[in-house]
Amino acid sequence: MYLKQTLIFASLCVALWAQTPAADPAQKVVATIAGKDVTAAEIQQMLAKFSEQDIQMFQKDPQSILSQYFLFVHLAEEGEKANLLAKSPYKDQYEALRMQILRNARINEENNSFKVTTEAIDSYYQQHSAQYNQAKIKMIYISYAGQPVPTSTGTGAAALEAAAKEALKASQSKRPEADARKLADDIMAQLRGGADFAKLAEQYSEDAASKAAGGDFGVIKASSDYPGDFKSAVLAMKPGEVSELRQPTAFYVIRVEEKGPQPVSEVREPIVQAIRNEHMNQWMKDLSASYQAVIKDSDFIKTAIAAAQASPLTAAPKQ
Repeated sequence: MYLKQTLIFASLCVALWAQTPAADPAQKVVATIAGKDVTAAEIQQMLAKFSEQDIQMFQKDPQSILSQYFLFVHLAEEGEKANLLAKSPYKDQYEALRMQILRNARINEENNSFKVTTEAIDSYYQQHSAQYNQAKIKMIYISYAGQPVPTSTGTGAAALEAAAKEALKASQSKRPEADARKLADDIMAQLRGGADFAKLAEQYSEDAASKAAGGDFGVIKASSDYPGDFKSAVLAMKPGEVSELRQPTAFYVIRVEEKGPQPVSEVREPIVQAIRNEHMNQWMKDLSASYQAVIKDSDFIKTAIAAAQASPLTAAPKQ
């Protein structure tokens, strides 16, 4: 009997424990600042206001960022309790900041809410098809001891990597430019005489990747991270055409294998952004035209400027 009662009591306890609501994880205390608990929910609210850069700083040094953030919160609360926004110059500064935020918000909303239809995308694509051309090429790379110069218009990791490779190749090559040109001219003559591109690439090219692939260099687009003159020259060539291109550290013997526009699906997002940019430029132009001021009392303007310059709020501090 005792054992049976014990089992019943244990079962009842388990049932009651299962009915007890679990603790809210958002209310978990994750830090204390100035004697106050900081919950997970407050941390999440803080991070929601942070930029990507702020989040990275928080990741590196959470203690310092937490301390600074909640110090700022405290000071702001103290300022609000003292009703400082009702006083000058804080009232004027706050109003100026408020106007700036609202102005930017209005511009962002106009841009983000502007609908770009499929018809508009297709029309833009047809009108600007030339800028979406791409060419699949074969290439033979002949380096020479040149002086590397910035050749990429990009600033990202790919551009920096390309610049580093060019500098490395320039430092490693001992061939004079004249010899490199002579070799490139000879290769061009062989190709025009019907020589096999893949075999010449295997024999002469100094670019390991394309050399191993029979000269295949991939696709060149207007948006590719290569020098502008290089892209322009390649995209101006016709399928089957062979050309010799000089760059600061090498000669490129190139043959265009295929050429045509990129599929619209690949350039949809850039087109949407381009259409929105056009809309925003026109929208701002129209607004600016309707808000051209006509000065009717220039003397008053001069007096107002002099008064503002003499104001304690704008006068330069004495050294």
